[in-house]
Amino acid sequence: MARQPRADVPRTEELHPHSAPRGLLEVYSLLSMARKPMRGYDLIKEIEMKTDGTWRPGPGAVYPLLGKLAKKGDLLPTKSGEFGPSQVVYRITPQGLRRISVAKKVMRSYPTRWKMMSSLFLELLEPDDLVKLLLSLSEFQAETLRTLLDSDRKGLSQEDKLFALRQHRLNLERELARTDASIRVHGGRSALGSNAARTSRRGRA
Repeated sequence: MARQPRADVPRTEELHPHSAPRGLLEVYSLLSMARKPMRGYDLIKEIEMKTDGTWRPGPGAVYPLLGKLAKKGDLLPTKSGEFGPSQVVYRITPQGLRRISVAKKVMRSYPTRWKMMSSLFLELLEPDDLVKLLLSLSEFQAETLRTLLDSDRKGLSQEDKLFALRQHRLNLERELARTDASIRVHGGRSALGSNAARTSRRGRA
């Protein structure tokens, strides 16, 4: 008799590496169509391009969602001869714009919610995975800052970018001091101490 997988352990085929948090597709669809009208196909390609293929929502997820949003009055579907007689282009409605505003307010609470839930999440990870997560978060922070600096979004001034850079530098200085202290506690030498020691040895030589 074939061994049955445990019900509490997800099978490999049940994991969806190209999926995203529930509700994100709906909000992002509205946001994209607030920038410009588009087809479902255009939305799929935009998401795939912006995420380097990490998130690829399929037609079976996108088209029913757009139909639902149109039925609710958030999007207005219109036939377009530009792409062919059967192609539908979706435009945002005033109601859809209001939904985006509400979603953005909810998003503001995510950092606080993450801090509150992070201790539970971290307990699910093995030690090696914790190290990988730490390195990944550091890279993500640097990439997010670069994206912010390269952004041409309306309302984001040079003063805003300069403020973000200064705050980032301040946070890095604080974390460097904490990290050096932790390294000493665990019996190592800080990066600054190691560099100073190497410089001193070269000077004596």
